[in-house]
Amino acid sequence: MVKENCGVVGIFSLDGINVIPMLIDSLRALQHRGQEAWGIAVPKRLPLKKLGLVSAAASEFKKISEEYSSFAAIGHVRYSTIGKSNLENAQPLKVKDLCIAHNGTISNVEELSNMVGGCSFTPQHASDTLIVAQRLVSLISEKGKLGKALSILKNDMVGSYCFTFLTDDSSVFAA
Repeated sequence: MVKENCGVVGIFSLDGINVIPMLIDSLRALQHRGQEAWGIAVPKRLPLKKLGLVSAAASEFKKISEEYSSFAAIGHVRYSTIGKSNLENAQPLKVKDLCIAHNGTISNVEELSNMVGGCSFTPQHASDTLIVAQRLVSLISEKGKLGKALSILKNDMVGSYCFTFLTDDSSVFAA
């Protein structure tokens, strides 16, 4: 298995076309970045997550494309750096009305965890991405705007990162 560091994709169609086929193609192109699991998220739904290679689900692509049809979506291929390789830790993650996909490692995850009321990590469920998502949702509630919340969050985090975000109102962001 090739081990890189995850891959993230975000797509938004100004023409309102279904972006899921493009998203799946993009995840297949990024497969070398993570081969443990993959997932997609569209507005107002829980993310779809699968273990293994994107290409292993090729027979399901048409059904997935129809069932998750959307003009806004994010996707992720996983190579775990923190937490077990299981569906619970696969991404994108959803916290309230925000979906998040992350490539990188946040080194001050315990400090961020304390900012959102603490979190106990177990080998089955440990994710710097989940803590970042919880902190971001908390900041959005406080500040009212994603942009302002992201400005604060980037100063809170120590590490390297690339994020894609999707809101239930179909907005796609990258940081």
